[in-house]
Amino acid sequence: MSGVVQRYGKWRIKPAGKLPIFLRFMINSSFTHEISNKCGFKYHIPNRAFINHMMYWPANEYDAFEAEILGHLKRNDGWIEKYCSRELKKSEALYQKGMVLKKIDWSKKTNEEIEKILFELLDKYRYLGNTWYAQYTIDLYFEEAIEEQLVKYLPVNHPDFRHYVLTFTDPKEMTDVSKERHNLIRLAKKLKIKKENLKKLSRSAELDIAKHLANFAYINRGLATSHPYTREEIISRINEAWHAKESLDEMYYYSSEKKIKDDLTAALKKIKPKSDFNKLINQAREHSYVRNRRVEAFFFADYGASFMYQEIARRSNFNPNWIMEISIPEMFSALHNKPLPNNTEMMRRLKNYAMEVKQGVTTLITDPKKIKILEKKYRIKTEKVDIIQGRVACLGGIIRGRAKVCNDKSEIGKVNRGDILVAPFTTPDFIQAMEKAAAIVADQGGLSSHAAIVSRELGVPCVIATEKGTRVIKDNDLLEVDAKKGIIKIIKKND
Repeated sequence: MSGVVQRYGKWRIKPAGKLPIFLRFMINSSFTHEISNKCGFKYHIPNRAFINHMMYWPANEYDAFEAEILGHLKRNDGWIEKYCSRELKKSEALYQKGMVLKKIDWSKKTNEEIEKILFELLDKYRYLGNTWYAQYTIDLYFEEAIEEQLVKYLPVNHPDFRHYVLTFTDPKEMTDVSKERHNLIRLAKKLKIKKENLKKLSRSAELDIAKHLANFAYINRGLATSHPYTREEIISRINEAWHAKESLDEMYYYSSEKKIKDDLTAALKKIKPKSDFNKLINQAREHSYVRNRRVEAFFFADYGASFMYQEIARRSNFNPNWIMEISIPEMFSALHNKPLPNNTEMMRRLKNYAMEVKQGVTTLITDPKKIKILEKKYRIKTEKVDIIQGRVACLGGIIRGRAKVCNDKSEIGKVNRGDILVAPFTTPDFIQAMEKAAAIVADQGGLSSHAAIVSRELGVPCVIATEKGTRVIKDNDLLEVDAKKGIIKIIKKND
């Protein structure tokens, strides 16, 4: 099975975004024997390293973890149903925790009270975070299993074959990210009909935007990688929608639950799947929803907790913009009135950092000399190629455009309309760039990944699982994306 997590010598590797240090500490500490057993796993991956946007796991640990999941899926022993049910309950619990945290007046809480709340929150994070990497194996299994079943009903070269595979992996229902896009287009239509001036909105339009922000602003924050949506950003996106090549009616339909239901109904009517295939489709759609809902739960809980982190920064006389670039032990130390890292150390962290994790315990490396040593230890060769093969996540034709390589959210501002967004993966806070892109290319992701699902909602051609796109393609390279065959060609390098 080849997919997102590549094999390279004794390592399994994958591209990884540069998450804030605090959250990487949280994720790393999720993989302990105790938490894994609680989540129903015999095997897990407690050792890893993170260097220069790449994650490295010992292959023997990852292989055992992957084999355990595949065993359940192939036996169809009820594991996936229990897994999805448990993950959804955990996700909703964490999402509700975010609702509670958002309403707290942190200025009135003592350090001891904050410490207790933070400790409980991290427990919830870890319980949900422990199963994070299972999604890659599950995604690829469903994609391959659906293809194996579908070929019994349609030839592989049938024009709808790939479309049906994509349809059968759509989420079973809309997530917040889907609802946000749909509501945004509805708002754009409303303001267009009312002939609103976006530079001088009416009071009712301002109220509509405020309501939209109240429900969905958190999505743009990501996992502490940015800020919640602002009024100006929503207006800018409405303006983009007004000037898109597609009509507002087309965008409204493509972002709707009706589009998903229509596609599913048409596909099922066409092939009339037998009960075993129908069960497989339902399992895939359930997992797709759970996977994306879990991301939203993390985002919303982090948004709620952000007000707590800001209060900790205030009490520590620490730059609030840096508070997520400290470790979990440092955060708790701050609550015991111990000093946080000085400016020199913070400058190092903001420039680059690496991590080695042993049995769930993280060592943070910020010394450039030590990072260089790690780079040699974990070095992988990236062959120079002009053609990259991936898997189609949203069908399209041949698209040409300039590449904009975004290794994390901080870089998406360089994406202009008509560019090709190239990223390790996308998350809900990439939406503003995805809406402008002519095509999307992602190193990783299965058919239920954010890049796959949102690209289909946007109608933006997308190729995923390129594995090395961000390491081969450079900013402003001229690309040709074949969104039928999943092939990316570098037509002209920007030397």
